[in-house]
Amino acid sequence: MRIRSRRGLILGGLALGTAAWLHRSLRRSDSSSTDEFIDERHMRAFLVRRRIDPQHVDAIREAVSKAMFEDEPSALLSLDGATTASLFLNRDPTTPELVWYVELPRSTIADWDDPEATVSEAFPLTHDALDDTDDTVERELLVHAVNPLRPRTDVSDGVASQRITDAGGERTADIALVSVWFTAGLPERLADWFTDLTNRFKTGELNLGPIETWSVEMIDMENMYTETLFLERSATGYELLSYMEADEMQRVYDAYYDTWNPVARVSEIALNWALRDPSPILDYPLETDFELLAHAVTPNRPRRVSDLLGHHEGAGEPRDGDNLG
Repeated sequence: MRIRSRRGLILGGLALGTAAWLHRSLRRSDSSSTDEFIDERHMRAFLVRRRIDPQHVDAIREAVSKAMFEDEPSALLSLDGATTASLFLNRDPTTPELVWYVELPRSTIADWDDPEATVSEAFPLTHDALDDTDDTVERELLVHAVNPLRPRTDVSDGVASQRITDAGGERTADIALVSVWFTAGLPERLADWFTDLTNRFKTGELNLGPIETWSVEMIDMENMYTETLFLERSATGYELLSYMEADEMQRVYDAYYDTWNPVARVSEIALNWALRDPSPILDYPLETDFELLAHAVTPNRPRRVSDLLGHHEGAGEPRDGDNLG
């Protein structure tokens, strides 16, 4: 029994640690070099939650839908410099939420005193049924990865929107937000360790090494546009939130399971070991309580590091009239 238990700990620790590095590095393309690849060193992604009064979920859905039909998609990008944003409805019956995902270049927010607070204050919808979430939750950006070939738009007003309604809407990409929970104990400690690694990577203390070749293969096969991972620590436990923007989500999963690429196979072992229930993130179709309500991108959103040099850097204040409500 001791040998079997020790083997499980070693396998789990090795798999999770290795997969973490593989996972954060897999979003590369043959057409980009290491220096050109946008990751968490160059961009910040934020996730802002607002609680919804359970009695007014339909009212919030209608408020978002009305704003989108009134051609105000720019509200999702209500901060100067924001490049990609999505709005989700967490349909949990007891604690429903409206969740805003938004990306900004690090150069844009470099002079902000409190980036988290500034982004939170720019939440794109104001409504009496919305309230701030628990401020005791500690959120960390673990991974932000951009495909150098992710699509842009050429709309004249500067924003391309994807409006989602009950009746359905025209989609230009598959977008999802998925939540899974770490098993208590050693998996949570390894999540802490990985968080420390990612922070050291952001400061330039660590590099990727020879994982690049495997990463190139995976991004080409999956055609994932954007992938972002957040870790939330609270009294409830460790929650991993995965934001994905892809050409077609089924293609992502077909590629993931149809290859022996070490990125895919090691991460599968790690996630099965570390998560309470890995099925929401490992199985397709995706099982998620987060319903996409709206999505918007700017036509010049960065795809490579060189794009950031010419990207508009605003003062970080919400643009007048951009909040919905």
